[in-house]
Amino acid sequence: MGPLIYRRSKILEVFVEYKIGIIGLGLMGGSLAFALRGFRGAWIVGADVQAEVCQKAERSGAVDEAHTDAAKAMESADLIIFCVYAHNIPALIEKNRSAIRPGAVLTDICGVKSGLYKELEGVVPEHADYIGIHPMAGKEKDGFDNADPVIYKNSGLIICPLPSTRKASIELMRELAGYIGVTRLAVSPAGIHDEIIAYTSDLMHISAAGLCLDYHRSMSSAYTAGAYRDCTRIADINAEAWTELLMANRLNTMEYLDRHIGGLEKIRECLAERDDKGLYELLEIAGQNKREMLKR
Repeated sequence: MGPLIYRRSKILEVFVEYKIGIIGLGLMGGSLAFALRGFRGAWIVGADVQAEVCQKAERSGAVDEAHTDAAKAMESADLIIFCVYAHNIPALIEKNRSAIRPGAVLTDICGVKSGLYKELEGVVPEHADYIGIHPMAGKEKDGFDNADPVIYKNSGLIICPLPSTRKASIELMRELAGYIGVTRLAVSPAGIHDEIIAYTSDLMHISAAGLCLDYHRSMSSAYTAGAYRDCTRIADINAEAWTELLMANRLNTMEYLDRHIGGLEKIRECLAERDDKGLYELLEIAGQNKREMLKR
């Protein structure tokens, strides 16, 4: 297919052969827009419900153009990336089916895949291809104002194809991952992804939140060091986003939460019984497991 014309303003016309549409220009979508500048020489069009965010994204150069209408970003795009809450994606695809060009690749960056994929059955047009990704990156602060392409540097990314996903789409995601600076890459079925994420991400956020549900009222920052900072960093959390994520993956998360509580109870029992040998053994196991994790 020959070059297509995408219009940024009334006086500017640009001929490009590749177009990327990014739906949602918050922290992750905005950062991805910045990080993808130059990828395949693409014209990048963003969409966000907030007009102010669209204006900021254009002014900053994160995108070539931005609109509050998602159809504008999806129209004739070769790659459409959904950076919005999972429950919004099926409706966005259904509403804008006519804007999705034949051969387009659709992807999302959501943290839970299985439930979303079930909702997408019969929704994704047959002439398009769907493949989810999950960047293992982020910040405590949300919104476009905190967008930064560096968050993807030296990070991990999980590619979650559907059974119907074309091999070329998997390779496209590998290419994209390398371009934005990903250094740790895995390809996983949605179910396995959700099981592992329940431990590596969901449980970590629950643990940080749990530590900050209560605290000593006389403490100050003078009492804190690296351990406190590392263990509680992600407790400054987007409650709306994480409520949706945890509920979407609740069965897997509950299993690891039960196991975590069991481990804490073992440690508490050792303390209650003054069992220094038992406590030493538990801490040794934890250290060995951590060292083993670092080798993988």
